[in-house]
Amino acid sequence: MLCCELHRVDLLVLKQISIMILAALLTSVGINLGLCFIFFTLYSILRKQPCNLSVYAPRLVFERKRQEGGQSNLERLLATTDWAREAWETTEEEFLSTAGLDAFVFMRIFVFR
Repeated sequence: MLCCELHRVDLLVLKQISIMILAALLTSVGINLGLCFIFFTLYSILRKQPCNLSVYAPRLVFERKRQEGGQSNLERLLATTDWAREAWETTEEEFLSTAGLDAFVFMRIFVFR
């Protein structure tokens, strides 16, 4: 009789532990998705600000294709996802010619095409 009660208690403990593990997993997923959304939005906004042009497009500033400076307006404060689609659709040759070999090798580690 004592053995059956101990077995029943063990099953209840295992069930509670599995519920806690599932809750911890869902919490982790929620936190990571929230942080990903925040960083994605911040990048989308900050990359369009004129004061950050030398950080996000130094080659274009160096080649004088884009000028630093200018005033911020409402369009620059809205997050857009156009850059993500364009970045995903670029070919390896385009990426290598614009970003350089070090960035190309770095991206090949993460993107398996």
